[in-house]
Amino acid sequence: MADRETQDYLSKGIHGNKKTNPDERNKYFGSLRERVYLSMTIEQLISENYIDALKQEIQLHPNQQLLLNGQIDMSKLTPYIKLCQEYNCSFRIVSDEGALRSPLGLIYVSSTAVDETEVDVAVKYPLRTPPKEENKKPSFFKKLFS
Repeated sequence: MADRETQDYLSKGIHGNKKTNPDERNKYFGSLRERVYLSMTIEQLISENYIDALKQEIQLHPNQQLLLNGQIDMSKLTPYIKLCQEYNCSFRIVSDEGALRSPLGLIYVSSTAVDETEVDVAVKYPLRTPPKEENKKPSFFKKLFS
């Protein structure tokens, strides 16, 4: 029994403490999925189409933290940083190896579990596109009396 405790102690000293859900923590910049209110992919962040969705989420859940992927150019992150300053929301730029491998560009998280059913911004706040104009030919009578 003492031999096992010694081995655990040595392993902890060499490799550090064991981490829970390492893949999930890498994807969510060190946080867990259960703490996420909203997430954006890098493409969604760069497009800036969902900045109003983030603003709405910050207003719904104030005093939380915004995590930004440090692998993205700072000029693309600036609007989100300004939004945090406007709403007095804390933010952190994460540039560890998890951020390098993560497909996400932005995550709005809590320090405790919130268990949101949907966190993807495109699903939670779908973009509203104007209806397409159909190219219909004018009717015979419309041509005749116009």
